[in-house]
Amino acid sequence: MNLRQKTLAATILLIAFGSITVFAQTSLTNLLPKNARYMALGGSSLVFAEDCDALWGNPAGLARKKSLTLFDSSTWTYIMPTPLNIQNLAAILNKQKNQEEITSILDGLVSQNGLGGGEYLQFGWISDGFGIGIDSVTDAIATGSGLDDSVLNARTQLNAVFGMGWLTHLGPFEINIGANVRGFYRMETSLDGWAFGPLSKAVISKADLYSIIQSDRLIGGFGFAIDAGGTLSIGPFSLGFMVRDLADRFAMKESSIKEIAETYMVPMGGLDFYAISPIYTVGLSLALDQDSLLPVTLFVEADDPLSIFPLFSSNIKEIPSKMYFGIEIGVLKFFALRAGFNQGCFSAGFGIHLLFLDLNAAMFTEPVNIAGSKIKRSGVMLQGAIKF
Repeated sequence: MNLRQKTLAATILLIAFGSITVFAQTSLTNLLPKNARYMALGGSSLVFAEDCDALWGNPAGLARKKSLTLFDSSTWTYIMPTPLNIQNLAAILNKQKNQEEITSILDGLVSQNGLGGGEYLQFGWISDGFGIGIDSVTDAIATGSGLDDSVLNARTQLNAVFGMGWLTHLGPFEINIGANVRGFYRMETSLDGWAFGPLSKAVISKADLYSIIQSDRLIGGFGFAIDAGGTLSIGPFSLGFMVRDLADRFAMKESSIKEIAETYMVPMGGLDFYAISPIYTVGLSLALDQDSLLPVTLFVEADDPLSIFPLFSSNIKEIPSKMYFGIEIGVLKFFALRAGFNQGCFSAGFGIHLLFLDLNAAMFTEPVNIAGSKIKRSGVMLQGAIKF
């Protein structure tokens, strides 16, 4: 890396670590991209992200290798994947259920797990420590004790990312540091969500959906954030740290569906200010037999690590519920088996790599905060990518 590149990298990192303080009227939930590999590993491995995943994971991974991602798409559904639920959904899709039966099935799905889904789409390029990319993530889930009192919370975010990574050696240690700058547009349902019962029943009965949602409201606006991190490796061991969503407050505007339909303009700007709190994550990985036909990699990661230390003296049994664990076993260079625990919740999946094509699948459960309430939601995810 030449002097100009080092100066630019240092400037980005200085801005990143100097942008921690945030003042705003309202705090929004972080909207993080996710893919099937990461979810199968129990939400771990982000600190050690490689190729274009480093554009939304740890940007220190930008220093490791060149990569071109022409297409990377992950689709997920929030549903507990029991045989009965799968059978009921198949019957609905095949039009084998009447309106009352569909309503009853949806009522059960919402009450036991929440019902929803999402999509992540990414394009990116990395070379000589530089990376650029565009990605979008959408996530929606309806929760409640049943269909009648259920609330839909939906969010979408479009990101344009530029980042840098820098690799150096200090004796036996390999050190990677990196940072990225991310401009984004974010839009989501109003903070109290939308009533999902009337909306779903309108879809089931094929009623006029617009008349149901025209008074519902969306908030939207543009923002700016910085992610930064580093890894330290020696032999098979690696330690890492990253911080995501270092951002100042940003303005968002609230508009009704009717206003959007009449003006053909999504909400943006406005005088209401919002903020996204940064996420601090540390991790440890152990890569064993990487040149063999059965390489094994272990991951352990935790958000907000300073909150874990007091638990060693007060409530050590709670520590696993604050952490992410994952194991990946490669088979014959093209197949991978994965499993993990996401804050105490089990996940599993597999992956296939053929030349430039990656296919991944995951079954997961994750604890999340929805509208101020913490729930555990299960789901299944599929991912397809073309990478060089």
